[in-house]
Amino acid sequence: MRLLKPQTVQELAERASRDGSPVLSVYLNLDPTNPVNRRGGYKVALDGMLKELEAQIKDDGRLKQFQEDADWVRQKVEYLIPRGRSLVVFCDVSESFHFEEDLPVRLANQVWYGSTPYVRLLREAMDEYERYGLVLVDREKVRFFVVTMGQIEEVSDVFQDPPFKHRSTSGSDQMRSQMVNQRRAAQWSEWFLKDAAAILHDIMNRYSVDRIILAGPEEVTAEMARLLPRAVASRLVERVRMAVTAKPADVLRTALPVIDRIAREQERELVNDLVTIARKSSPTVEKAILGAEAVMDAVNQGRVHRLIYAGGLAIRGHHCAGCGVLMDHCPPDCGCPYCSTPMDETEDLLWYASEKVLNAGGKSEEIRDSEARAGLEAQGGIGAFLR
Repeated sequence: MRLLKPQTVQELAERASRDGSPVLSVYLNLDPTNPVNRRGGYKVALDGMLKELEAQIKDDGRLKQFQEDADWVRQKVEYLIPRGRSLVVFCDVSESFHFEEDLPVRLANQVWYGSTPYVRLLREAMDEYERYGLVLVDREKVRFFVVTMGQIEEVSDVFQDPPFKHRSTSGSDQMRSQMVNQRRAAQWSEWFLKDAAAILHDIMNRYSVDRIILAGPEEVTAEMARLLPRAVASRLVERVRMAVTAKPADVLRTALPVIDRIAREQERELVNDLVTIARKSSPTVEKAILGAEAVMDAVNQGRVHRLIYAGGLAIRGHHCAGCGVLMDHCPPDCGCPYCSTPMDETEDLLWYASEKVLNAGGKSEEIRDSEARAGLEAQGGIGAFLR
């Protein structure tokens, strides 16, 4: 999968609308952890969404264009080999405009048909996952990588030009020459690292990098850390040893433990904040809640801004196929308290809750850190920040 660049999303958002030529936007969940998707259920989900949207279009010309776009997307998905957890497609056949992107994160199934590509979910996915810049450096070469969503891409490389070389001499001249050469080499190295630090600042802005990791010989990364501009130095989180010739896969393997450690620290802070705020909340001013019953009630009301749940959590419950209501327990007659439709039992109520939150523009986050997970499990394993 390619690394999705912020500029790409910005260009999509700024794409000028064409009169009488709408764009079909499709977000399709391919998550293999959903048993339905393992049997190609995402194709059925896509077809259902497109048919529902088609039924809402009354203008004959617009309907014909939609059907062309929908057929193109259906054909694309029919022969799709899933490589991520979600697929994003923007399509306008009449303008020969097509965009598709595999994402390693789970997005809710949604479709839109409007004048411009619907990029809000793409932007939210990128905002949710921090972007790390990894700088692999020695005294003659610097390589820049961007890491996000478990993916890595090398974005630029800079060579020392011209590399400093010296010629051999003899006697006392050789000693003086070596001293001069050493001073010149040190000066060339400092200039080179300063240039690399300046380029790093530009790359951070271009790729919206949140944090920096320096990799290479310890003495070189220490020197470069000293030369970083203040705006860059404030985002430096780690220095690690690595050969400048390392392959991208090896760079990623080295970076992931650092990223994982920082993510775990953030999860602990998140759970602590959730529990603290929920305990301080009053019945009239609720900002956060804990426990399955309270969370499902808030999900049904569309009040959840950020759903937080412990990794591995399974919640049995019931959902209404008629109006989508979720409950962790069945009413006395197992009928929906809102529309009276018989409620269906499910072993994965959390899946439905997560889908509803994502569909409403919220976020759903799984807590994997053992300490943070234990703290959340002590409060029922699930909680939410409210709108």
